[in-house]
Amino acid sequence: MTNANLFFVSKLPNTGGLDTLHILGPSYFDRIDRKQLDNITDDLHDIVLTFSFIKGSMPLRNYLFLTHMPHLLKRIRPDALACLVNRYYWLKKFSVHYEKRDKKFGLLQKQIVSIIETIDHNFPNFDWDIIQDIQHHIRQGDNRLERDE
Repeated sequence: MTNANLFFVSKLPNTGGLDTLHILGPSYFDRIDRKQLDNITDDLHDIVLTFSFIKGSMPLRNYLFLTHMPHLLKRIRPDALACLVNRYYWLKKFSVHYEKRDKKFGLLQKQIVSIIETIDHNFPNFDWDIIQDIQHHIRQGDNRLERDE
């Protein structure tokens, strides 16, 4: 389990909130100062890619905020499971756009698997249909799971 995954399981509350679980839409992240990302040290973080105008940059930005700075989401305090599911969603969405562009795709896949393993290990009653729904919506290219304020 990566350090970021351990952080979420050990530091954020575990309310088991599957009934209130939803994907945070882009507006939750738009208010965060992008300069905060300059302090991130992450193999997946590339400042040019994160803020370029390619289609995949916004999902990577959201994933990085959820992974490294969830405390900056002031209006909403997602619990550990909600953060993991949201991290999975945004990284998976980014990987769909990015997989053909770079050799770092293997790193993306490792992170995706790590998030799944963390959920499996720490939330034995997790409803895996959630992951299947996420995968389905991403394959379809729709944003219906994302909820903005």
